[in-house]
Amino acid sequence: MGLHDRPYMQEPPAYRDGMPGGGLTFGLPKPGQAVKTLLILNGLVFLLQLFFDRGSGMSAWLGVTARDAWQVWRFVTFQFLHSTTHLWHILLNMLGLYFLGTPMEQRYGSRRFTAFYLSCGVTAGLTYVAFNITMGAAGWRPLVGASGGVYGLILACAVLFPQFRIIFLFFPVPIRLAAIIIFAIMGVTLLSGLAAEGTPGGGFWSQAAHVGGVLAAAGWVWLLPRAQRAGAEAKVRLNQGAWQRKMRRRAAEQQEIDRILEKIKNQGLDALSRAEKNKLRDATRKQREQDNRINRL
Repeated sequence: MGLHDRPYMQEPPAYRDGMPGGGLTFGLPKPGQAVKTLLILNGLVFLLQLFFDRGSGMSAWLGVTARDAWQVWRFVTFQFLHSTTHLWHILLNMLGLYFLGTPMEQRYGSRRFTAFYLSCGVTAGLTYVAFNITMGAAGWRPLVGASGGVYGLILACAVLFPQFRIIFLFFPVPIRLAAIIIFAIMGVTLLSGLAAEGTPGGGFWSQAAHVGGVLAAAGWVWLLPRAQRAGAEAKVRLNQGAWQRKMRRRAAEQQEIDRILEKIKNQGLDALSRAEKNKLRDATRKQREQDNRINRL
């Protein structure tokens, strides 16, 4: 995977009233707790890989492979591993997490942002496994890196913060234009790999994983808000229906009480049946309880 696959902001967006604004600024944004924790964890794991990991053992045990997909913890742990032979792998991912994750955490809050970021990574791992199985690959090549979460951040920021400008191929461009170019490269790489004879190269498998991160982010920024609005509207309709049924039931009960009182007026109390007396007694008790609640207020 070349550098052109991963453009990130070299200068952060300006902030106005606590929200990201347009243009470039030389001031660095202050990361939230979630971004800070993720950066530290990635850095610590990378140091462990550098000094204690011999023969890529951590990648073999904690990276995602189709063969070991049943080991579900791998879909989280692989997001904190990076190539130790290519420093740009972790550097560019951490730049993307820092510059794009900071405004996303500011918008979502720490817990929701963490769920967003990790779920994009998990979906990237699942997509990688699905491609391996579909194409009949051996399933031994471990997937590592935070790219799935970072690609999810690229899509989310392109949708939620269209005023962003990022450094792309050494030039500042709107983030949506950069995202279009990035995802176009991803699509071309995937199609070329699918059309090629034999086993696709490493770039194909990386882009296959990126697809999962992008799809998960699309679910967060497009599908989830629509589902939440639909659920809220359904709840309102349900509450309105329950309230209307309650009002109709109360109106029917009051109509029955009025009929009983009119019968007492015309025929006397002894003319009431046992059922009518019970209804009148229950209505009197409910009215007394309601009056007591009002008096306590």
